[in-house]
Amino acid sequence: MRTATGTGGSGGGAVVQPRLPQVINLGGSFLASPKVQPILYASDSGGGDIMAFLQELASTSYWSETTSEYGVGPLTILPAIVLTTAAPTTITDAMLESNLAANTSGAYPAWGAADPSTIYLFVMPPGSIEQDTEGACCSDYDGYHYEANLGGSGASAVTVPYALSCACPGFDGPGVTDLQERTVDMSHELIEAATDPFPDSAPAFAQEDDADIVWTFVTDGELADMCEFNDDANVIPPGSSYMVQRSWSNVAARSFQNPCVPVVTTTPYLNSFPQLGTISYDDGAGIISTQGINVPLGASRTIDVALVSAGTVGQPWSVQAYDYDEAIAGTAATANLSQDATSGVNGDSVHLTITPTSADPYLGGEAFIIWSDYGNPGDPDFESQLTMGLVTN
Repeated sequence: MRTATGTGGSGGGAVVQPRLPQVINLGGSFLASPKVQPILYASDSGGGDIMAFLQELASTSYWSETTSEYGVGPLTILPAIVLTTAAPTTITDAMLESNLAANTSGAYPAWGAADPSTIYLFVMPPGSIEQDTEGACCSDYDGYHYEANLGGSGASAVTVPYALSCACPGFDGPGVTDLQERTVDMSHELIEAATDPFPDSAPAFAQEDDADIVWTFVTDGELADMCEFNDDANVIPPGSSYMVQRSWSNVAARSFQNPCVPVVTTTPYLNSFPQLGTISYDDGAGIISTQGINVPLGASRTIDVALVSAGTVGQPWSVQAYDYDEAIAGTAATANLSQDATSGVNGDSVHLTITPTSADPYLGGEAFIIWSDYGNPGDPDFESQLTMGLVTN
């Protein structure tokens, strides 16, 4: 575990401040002057709110707070393209790319000439589902972003970023309205489309540093992905009307501050950190050194989980470990986890016993996630944080 010496709040005295993950740039470009081209259907009764939300996104501090440290500039929202044709019941990703190519090419392109600095945002109305071999809206995801090669080669090739957002009532839980689900998803995808606009041909901020590579496999590794599983991921920032998703800040993480911004809680940053060693791991591109632990299948090992806060907190916070496959992937657990305590304060340790039962083929081992929650959801001091660990056999 890589650490830096520091002190926290109330509890067992001096503690060690762990080093938090960093989202790294894999060498690709980001959008220094991003524009968003909304593409909506006239039949969408939520279209007015969607456009008002996008304008709010461009005019409040949220956009700069989540993207400026990565080189992304102010956001420009272009006039909406409103489709008067009937919205499809189902549509595929190939159809989206085909529509994009047809309307951004030729002598007089209906949507203007293809622009690599513009994120083409397809907003699907309620009842319209994107579905292909990789999954479907509202069951596997409520949106995504990608890139489209619109033809040409060499210097004449044009590749543009695009995003899809579906209307998926209930997708983000009972506390999120139907409109909020849509704005949360759009904020997530637009942040990632601006900081990683060409994820296939030239990935940018798309992966964690080697020591924290387990975050890449559990969260998918982009900036908004890193915060979406926090119980306080979705917020209405002060001065805003619409709900957005918080996103990872490398700057805050390096300072041992709450890494998911904007920060709306009154509680100092706190978390629970598994004490791991260094292991060799095949991440699919080669063998790397990363934080983790080796436990043979059927065997058990107990590790400390260190509770650390950046300042004084008034009460204990809850600490609960979950198997990745069971909690995130929705499949059978590949490890049994038990702990000797479920709460504590700065300076305390929880003892976590790990017993792998089978290897997840996607991970080549197992992974666990530790949720730390302080206070009650909806209260001004509520805070939710995650850490995670990788297990090899």
